[in-house]
Formats: sequence, structure tokens, C-alpha cells
Amino acid sequence: MGELKQIEGALKDYDSLSGACGFFHELGYPIIDPPVPFDVSELPEGARKAIVSLHQLVNLDTDSSTFRVFHAQLADSTIRRTDIRRFLEAFYRHYPQGENLFVFSPEENLDELAFVSPVRLPDPRGQMRVRLWLRILQVQREQPYRTDLEVLGRIRADGICDPEEIWKRHREAFSVQRVTERFFEDYREVFRLIEGYLKKGHPEDGPDWARDYAHQLLNRIMFLYFIARKGWLLGPEGTPDRSFMRHLWEAYREAREEGRTEPDTFHSLWLSVLFFEVFNGKWQNRAEYLRRFPKWLVEAFAQAPFLNGGLYAERRGIDDRLRRHLPDHLFELLFERWTDGTFPGFFERYNFTVVESGRFDEEVAVDPEMLGMVYERLVNVTFEGSEEDIQSQAGIFYTPRTEIDLMCRLALVDWLANHLGGEHRDLLYRWVFAFSEDEKKEADEAVTQKGLWERLDELVHRVRVCDPACGSGSFLVGMMLVLDDLQVRCDDALGRYKTPYERRKLILQDQLYGVDVMEWAVRVAELRLWLQLVVETELHPAELRFEPLLPNLDFKLRPGDSLLQTLGDMDLSPFRRAELPVPPHLKGRLTKLRGKKRMFFLQRERFGFSKEVLEKEERDLFADILAHRIHELENKVKQKRRALIALSSQSRMFAEVPSPKEKEQRGRLEGEIERMEEELKRLRKARSALAPDQPTPFVWDIAFVEVFEGDRSGFDIVIGNPPYVRQEKIRDYLGRFDRREYLDRLNEGLRAIYPAFMGKNRRISGRADYYIYFYLHGLSLLADKGSFCFITSNSWLDVDFGKDLQEFLLRHGHVKMIIDNRAKRSFARADVNTVIVLLGPPERRRALTENEMKKRSVRFVAFKVPFEEALSPVIFSEIE
Repeated sequence: MGELKQIEGALKDYDSLSGACGFFHELGYPIIDPPVPFDVSELPEGARKAIVSLHQLVNLDTDSSTFRVFHAQLADSTIRRTDIRRFLEAFYRHYPQGENLFVFSPEENLDELAFVSPVRLPDPRGQMRVRLWLRILQVQREQPYRTDLEVLGRIRADGICDPEEIWKRHREAFSVQRVTERFFEDYREVFRLIEGYLKKGHPEDGPDWARDYAHQLLNRIMFLYFIARKGWLLGPEGTPDRSFMRHLWEAYREAREEGRTEPDTFHSLWLSVLFFEVFNGKWQNRAEYLRRFPKWLVEAFAQAPFLNGGLYAERRGIDDRLRRHLPDHLFELLFERWTDGTFPGFFERYNFTVVESGRFDEEVAVDPEMLGMVYERLVNVTFEGSEEDIQSQAGIFYTPRTEIDLMCRLALVDWLANHLGGEHRDLLYRWVFAFSEDEKKEADEAVTQKGLWERLDELVHRVRVCDPACGSGSFLVGMMLVLDDLQVRCDDALGRYKTPYERRKLILQDQLYGVDVMEWAVRVAELRLWLQLVVETELHPAELRFEPLLPNLDFKLRPGDSLLQTLGDMDLSPFRRAELPVPPHLKGRLTKLRGKKRMFFLQRERFGFSKEVLEKEERDLFADILAHRIHELENKVKQKRRALIALSSQSRMFAEVPSPKEKEQRGRLEGEIERMEEELKRLRKARSALAPDQPTPFVWDIAFVEVFEGDRSGFDIVIGNPPYVRQEKIRDYLGRFDRREYLDRLNEGLRAIYPAFMGKNRRISGRADYYIYFYLHGLSLLADKGSFCFITSNSWLDVDFGKDLQEFLLRHGHVKMIIDNRAKRSFARADVNTVIVLLGPPERRRALTENEMKKRSVRFVAFKVPFEEALSPVIFSEIE
């Protein structure tokens, strides 16, 4: 603790170049005093303009290696990653030798510092090109977080002058994985304490409720830490307050000591007001509030943003079942003192940043992506058993963002080429995979020469993407970021302008969809998508209170079983698109329902209907579709029976023995009647089970009616990382059926979707992993010319249980690319070798001919370097 205090003191003195020297002297580096100005006159003009000055503070040099420390003053009043990257890429092109640490500060002051540790990556474009991986630690000089000080403490030199040893310390210190591990361990500890209290105080509500409430509470509080970093919450001085939650807790503690509020009421009388009134635009200056809250907090509440979106709305089945609010000692752990007695509390130890790490940079802080990593690790609170056993049961492994980015771009290139023509594929790789400003400029100029802007603009604004096992939303976030980049480039080329907030909100509204069997995972996905809106929102304070800032995602991210939709014990898999056509007179209601969902997305209550009302409309519409189909089939059965009677009467009239042709006609009619009556039996059973007092079941065609209606039926891109669950661990996570019946129903569902492949008797191998079913079901969601991209275990390629998927893809599918990485596993925490698979839509009703199969060539690609070293259009153009 004494060492951290010393670093904190030296950091506070880092208010000038001499203070910079003092700081690194405190860390044990041989400093250059006074610092030496570094000549940047040979750098390109754009890089020079990004900074005001560059000074060298440390120079460790041997015959074989060099390590230097620089302080750079930026030309802007804020620290922007684009400025940092523009300068560093130019610097490393001109000065490629040695390793470095850069400290960037804004133009006007040194209140905020960004410690940047660049790592060189091999650039596939050539030796003269530079690609850097930036590890960034952004620090508030006057108020550093404990974890910031711990990172800086790990780069202490302590008199070591070996550049290679110093660089090793820096590589280990600037590790996001280290922060993630620490944050997870602390999060799990406080989560279990809260969950345990809820279980004990609410035994009748069960462990699932306690788990869900604990997650929801921590998510709500954590979101406040993120938006406080945006400066939207005012503090005691009436200015934007990054430490709003700590000051809120201190205000409560003071009011408690003064008798203005009762003990153990922080949860019931303070947080509840903040969550359900302040952030829902319902704050009022009631007399009791003016007595309870200090003047600065009353003003902060009055000026707080209108968030809405569902996160701060009282949730039925969760909030309304709470009867014993949490006591103060649990909140002390969050804001004041940790379980080991050290200061501060859990949330106050970490630096929260709303900027999610990009393709080639990462901030050494808690960013929204870390929520996904915590989700992966917290699977153990969802199932019973040991953590190791649970990982194998749930099969959830967090996909690294490099793989996510690669898959999103591959799928988009493939889908765009399907619509623009294969002759544009090389250009599309250049356009979609462009990373640096130079790459984007070159690719955009090529698009201009080809005259493709209008067509690309139309396509990137209408592509619809679904992750059928969305988990914490990593692929949806990844696709949002890629689409946002492509759309802003289209806007620039076509002379349009939308704010980043407007652009991303429209992407969320019209283009992204997700499903997961675990509802609390869906809540984490919501949180991450909301944060992606928040990070790009620069609105006037008055605008923040005018309309809800967060859209409602209840109809965009749906909890449910992607593989098996049931109503009671009725399997609804046969009622998929063509199997349950929507009659013309009901399509108008579908269109209206789609419009209402959009309005609900934008603002929850303004248009006079709630989630429950819309869910009832979904259910009623589904019932009417069933009723229409029943009526239609009943009439057809009557017609067939009349035809059968007429055929029999004709034979009796002439007292003839039926001819072979008549026998054939009779047999055909009887078979048709039998099939229609069997379908009628299923339909009537489904209609009977659709009771008005039951919740609406998750059915793809109803939950996402706007996707499956009309000519473009289906999703344009289906993407994801489905669960890896061995066959003996597969079970119904919704608890509807035992394992054997669940597998039976999965097979019958596939039989309805793929009658030509499944026939009457085929069953998927009993040894097949769970992800095999996700391949088959996920492919059925694709629209014509769609693109499918999964990352899964490679076991289906070389073990017996994979033969069903192999045969399906050979005879009915369209395999385009299978990518293996032999240099680096995608999942560090899982003993799984993975492949990325790019597929096209399958033939659902028939098998391919031999000539069709021969025309569909497959590219098997084995990378011998990590993906981050190969994310380049050059590589994939060569593969093509």
C-alpha cells in the first residue's frame, strides 16, 4: 500500500515536464533531465499536426536493443485515439528500431494522461508498412484508480537498465487479461454475497430469481459508472462528476448520520428513486425528497438524462418480488471498503471506460467488452455443479474480438458479393477490411471509380444480422461497429450527415437481432449495445432529458430456445414460413405490428402501449394465422373427400372393378387426406394450447415478423459462436423435457425443416455435439443470397458424429470457406480447436445434383500466424 501511495504522489506531481521526469525517477528509471525535444520534422504533416511537442524522458540503449520513454503533448484539448494512432504509425515508420512507452496529454493541461505501450505486428501489406497494437492506460492525474496505480507499479524499473527486461515488464503490466481476471474475481465475490442474501431473505422465490435480481442490480449500478464517464451526472460542485456513485453513497451516509434518512435505506429510498424516477423522466421536487437529499443531489437528479430503455424500468417478475431490500453493509463493499478491509470498495477500484476496444487497440480498464468476459466466467451461477463441470455443460466460451471482427467482415464481404457480383469481391475485401486512414482512402477511391456508392449504401443500410446464440452480444456489438464504419463512409461519399448516435440507433432498430436461452445473458447483451450508443452520444444536456436516450430492445433481443419452440408440449417447428403461410388479409396486421415495434423501440410508453400489449398482439396474430390455416385445410379435406366419394360412386354406378388408374387416384386422395388431417390435428392442438393467459412462446416467425414477412424472408447474415456441449451433457435448459425427449424433438424439428435430408427415419448421431443442431437450425434462418458464419469446434470435420453435418453440407449446403488457425487457439480457457466456417443458404427441399456439387468449390485455409497478424484484404484476396 505504501508503494501505491508513493506512485500516487508522484503522479499528482506529473503536471509539467519536470514532473514527468520526477514520476519516472520515482519508478526507478535513469531519466534525461531536462527532457530532450525530439525532432519530428521528417514525419508527415498529418502526424505532425496531431501533436504540439514531443520530449524524450528516458533512453535505455545497448548494442542489441533500445527502450525509450516519451511525453507527447497533443494538439487537441482531449485525448483522442485517432490522433494517437495517426502520430504513432508515422513515428514507427520513420523510427522502427527499439521499444517505447509514450505518455500523451491534452493541449491545455496534464490533468489526464494516456500511457500508451505500442506493440508491433507484422503487416501483410509489406515491410514498409506499420501496424501497431496499442495498449492504453488512461489516468486521471489527481484521482487515479487503484488498478491504475497497480499497473504503473508493475512497470517499475528499480534500477534495471536492460531494455529487454524493461520491455518484458511493460508487456506484462499492460495486460487487459490481468485486469479482467481481477475484475471477475472481485465481481464474483460481491455477486455471491448479494445473491446469498437474496436467497436467504426470499426462499419462496427460488435461486433463479436471486441470481437474476443480483445480476440486474449490479448491471444497473455498473451502467451508471460508464455514463458518469460521459460527464452526464453532476457532482457536489455542480460539474460533471466521474465519481458520482461514490459521492451519492457519501451523501447517503451523511444523511444517515444526521437522521435525515433511516439506516439500511440506501437501496429502498435512494437507489430506487434514482433508478425508477430520475432515469425515467419522472423526477419531482417532492417535499420529502428535498428533506432527504442534499441540494447538490436534488439539482443533479433534476439534470440527469432520461435513460429509459428498460434497464431502469421496474421489471415484472424481478423487481416486484423484492420484499427485503439490501442492507447498507453490502453497498459499503461496492463503494467504500472491500472485503479485506482495504479502501476503496469494488466499483471504486476500477477505471470504467465507455470506449470498447477496437481491432488493434485495447484500454487497460473495464470496458463494455469485459462484461462479455465476465459473462463467460459467470456461467457457474446459472447451473449447479463445479465450475469445471459447468463450463462443459453450458459450453459457453467468450469469442475474442479479433475473431469476431474477422467473421463480421468475412460475412459482409460474402453477402455484398452475392448481391453485387463476384467480380467485385477483391474490391469488397479492400473496402470492408480497410483499417488505417490510408487504406480507407484508397478503397473509397476505388469504389468511386467503379460507381458503386449508391448500391453499397443501400445494401449496408438494409442487411439484417442475427446471432441465434447471442450470449453477451459480442457479435452484435462487432457487427454494429463494422456497419457503423461502412455507413459513415457511404454518408461522406454521398454528402449526407448523421450523428454517430443516430446512425447506431438506426442500426439497432432495423439491422441487429439476437436470441439466447439464458435471459440474464440477453440483459448483458442489452447493456453492451446501449453502451455502444452512449459512447458516441454528444448531446446538449437539455436534449438528454427531452426523450429517452436508450431504445427499448425487448423485441430485438429475445430470450428463448433457438432450436426448439414449443407451446405446452406442442412443437412449433413445422410452422416455419412456407409451412404456415400468412394470408393476404393478415399481412396488413403484420405491417402494423412491425410499425408498433419500431415505436416501442424508440420510446416505451409515449404511444400508449406496453410490452405486454404488443406480446398479446403477437399471440393473437399467431392464433389468427393458425385459425386461417385450419379453415383452409378443413375446406381442402372436404374437397378431397367429395372427390373420393365421386370416384367410388362412379365405380359402383357401372358395377366395375376399379382400374389400376382409379386405384392409384384413390390411394393418392386417401394419402392427401391423411396428411392434411394429421396437420389439422397439430394445428388444432397448437390453437388450443395458445391460451390468452399464457406468455407468448418464442417463435422465430412471430418474434421477428418484420424479418420473415415479404419477399426478403429470413436473415441476410447469421453469425455466432454456438454452445459447445458434448452429447452426454445436452439437455433442455428451459426445463420442459427430459434429455431423451428433447433430443427426439430436436430431430423431429429438423425433419420438418429439411424433409429431403431427414426423410422419415434419419436421426442426427446420438454422439453429436450441441453445436451440430445450431448449424442446421441456423442455416434454415437464412434469406436467399444470405451468408452464414460460425466459429465452432473442428471436431465435426474428423469424427464420426460429424458425418451428418458433412453429408448435409455436401448434398444440400454451400460451403465457401473453412478457416483453421494453427498458431493460436481462439479460446484460451477451453481445450477446443476451432474453425471459422463460411456458408451459403442450403437447399431445404431437395438434394443438389452432382454437377451442382462440383461447381461449389470449398477453400480450406490454415493460418500459421495469429489472426491479428493476418487481418488484411491482401490475404483474403489471395485466398480467393
